[in-house]
Amino acid sequence: MAACRHPESDGFERAFEELFAKYRDRVYAIAFRITGQAVDAMDVVQESFALVFRKLHSFRGGSLFSTWLFRIVVNCSIDLRRRSGARRHAGLAEIGTAGEPADDAPSPRDHAAQRELGDQVQEAISLLSPKLRVILALRYLEDMSYDELAATLGLSLGTVKSRLARAHLALENLVRTRFPHLELGAAASHSDPSDLGRDADSIGGVG
Repeated sequence: MAACRHPESDGFERAFEELFAKYRDRVYAIAFRITGQAVDAMDVVQESFALVFRKLHSFRGGSLFSTWLFRIVVNCSIDLRRRSGARRHAGLAEIGTAGEPADDAPSPRDHAAQRELGDQVQEAISLLSPKLRVILALRYLEDMSYDELAATLGLSLGTVKSRLARAHLALENLVRTRFPHLELGAAASHSDPSDLGRDADSIGGVG
């Protein structure tokens, strides 16, 4: 970090390469889950690290560097989505953290059914406002805690819980309206191993 603050120093290039190598995969994952497009996610990676290069002198260390970086990534992703407009988004089945096959590979029929479910859930999520989509992606696909969400998004804990509750309600309404044949619980378990439905119940009363 110290070397990266001084572009004129001999150790800057190596230090920035190490910083990039350490965080690029996580940055790409967050960008992809928000934009839904591999090409857009790569653009966000480049834009985010360009901003880091230009703004690193303003980072005061009051929070974790990763928190500061991920806030930049979120903002760049939202801006790109707004510029790009509505697009066809990748299904949740394509947004795994590692992209590796499971030990017990599903049958072709099961895989097709999971893919269809993932596409439909992702389509519903893609129709949410950027703020609601972001908080769902970070909470359930990046597995961020409430405190991490608050720090990354620059929100109070109460606002995080309120926004998550709004996102749950909005997603539930979209699924019921556009895909009434889907079971929301099944959709939730497909997108979040910790059970989206249970979490929604726990914060559903937050205004």
